[in-house]
Amino acid sequence: MIEAIQIDMSYREKIYQKYAERFQIQGYARKDVAERWAVGYRYFLRGWLPGDPGSRIADVGCGGGQLLGAFRIMGYRTLAGVDISEQQVARAQEAGFAVEAGDAIGYLRRHEGEFDLVTAIDIAEHLTKDELMEFLERAYAALRPGGRLILQMPNPNSPFGMRIRYGDLTHEVGLSPDCAERLLGLLGFEALESREAGPVPGWKSPSGSLRWVLWQLVLLAFSAFDLIETGGRGIGVFTRVYLVCGRRLR
Repeated sequence: MIEAIQIDMSYREKIYQKYAERFQIQGYARKDVAERWAVGYRYFLRGWLPGDPGSRIADVGCGGGQLLGAFRIMGYRTLAGVDISEQQVARAQEAGFAVEAGDAIGYLRRHEGEFDLVTAIDIAEHLTKDELMEFLERAYAALRPGGRLILQMPNPNSPFGMRIRYGDLTHEVGLSPDCAERLLGLLGFEALESREAGPVPGWKSPSGSLRWVLWQLVLLAFSAFDLIETGGRGIGVFTRVYLVCGRRLR
């Protein structure tokens, strides 16, 4: 007879207790980290960011405040965030950000109609399908008319996408760019666009510019493969992680 196993704590609780030190060792919102993030995400999010420095921005799953630090360098003043890891929240608070510990869905539920931009970097894949649907619905409700939701997540279209998808025990789902766009459209988002998160060109980073040029050559090869096999019906986004943006127009 197999004895029942009593589970006192979910796997999420066990992992997130020490998530910062075990899974996010690469740093937090120090000035040098924030500057690197600002260079990358200024490029990744081009055309998606609010024009007003006073716009209200919420980073859901803010971690130690890396992206908030980048937004601060970009000149944005009204920044908020939430993360389920108390260790990460403590780090973000040390960096001067008004963030709180808690779950993303509950946070968005308490802030309906407040934000011009909601970002969720590497968060969606940690949710179950039911949780993801509610999260997207709550994100839509938390936006002001004209506001945007930006997600970053593993890309199943990448040859190495599964390495990211299964590189963390807390990952629950994986959405391709076309699937993510269809889902956001179903929930009312418009002006949908997916974008790669790859090498960043720029004269201040010769190595980054070289990687960007080489990536264009790789991208041509991937696109040709896709065209030959499928007729090119998919979205040509092949980086290991990608970004997708949707806008609440009304």
